[in-house]
Amino acid sequence: MALQTMSALKTAYADYTRAQVYHFPVDYPWPPATLGMPPHTYSLDLSGTGEVAFPDRFQYMITVRLGPNFQSEVELMSIQGIIYEQDGAHLDFGGSVTPTWSKPKNTQNLLPVDPFKTLQRLRGTLAPRDLGDTTIAGVRVHHYAMEMDPVKLIAEEAMALADPSLRPALQDAILKGTFNVEVWIGVDDHLIRRISTVEARRDTIALHNAETNSAAPPGASDQGIVAISDRIVLNFHDFNSLVTIKPPNLRQTP
Repeated sequence: MALQTMSALKTAYADYTRAQVYHFPVDYPWPPATLGMPPHTYSLDLSGTGEVAFPDRFQYMITVRLGPNFQSEVELMSIQGIIYEQDGAHLDFGGSVTPTWSKPKNTQNLLPVDPFKTLQRLRGTLAPRDLGDTTIAGVRVHHYAMEMDPVKLIAEEAMALADPSLRPALQDAILKGTFNVEVWIGVDDHLIRRISTVEARRDTIALHNAETNSAAPPGASDQGIVAISDRIVLNFHDFNSLVTIKPPNLRQTP
């Protein structure tokens, strides 16, 4: 019912937070001390604010924080599954400034929270538990908790593997992990106001490399275990507001 109601929407504003923590084995020299993180612990925090135009486009201004010493901002746009990154501005002879965009080569490193994939994942959950009613920004909502169906999650993530032979390792990591979802749905309008996902899993370094296209540091074991936690909170609000997301002006390469 809630997903059907959301699919009838035209636009919404959206904001999210995402916190990822990776615990590496002691013989894995990561992260570097310059990031100011505890040894063998890599933490990444993101927050994004933006807008969504159903059924296939969104735009975010994202703040990325790596430990206490590094912070940057990036503006991303996604149209029909294609991601664009704002990378500068063009000044014409009339003095007007137009932002310029490019298509990143490796979009996995950008880590945006795709609102459409997050909503779609609700279809792969098991029977919900009713946690009662509460309010969000003065709106009465039903609160539910559920778990991801591991079979559907394995099928989804296996499609993104660079090496299909790693599917057994992926399957083992998912079956031994935990994948919890909470959702808050408006009592009167049946619109989804908030989705929270919490994942905890243990992956081999080889599997991690296959998903991120990154190389292991020199001297590191290829079969070390990485404990990963990933928490996302996605909020929708100001439904059917004026939102315009158009294909951007791409930077011209010489």
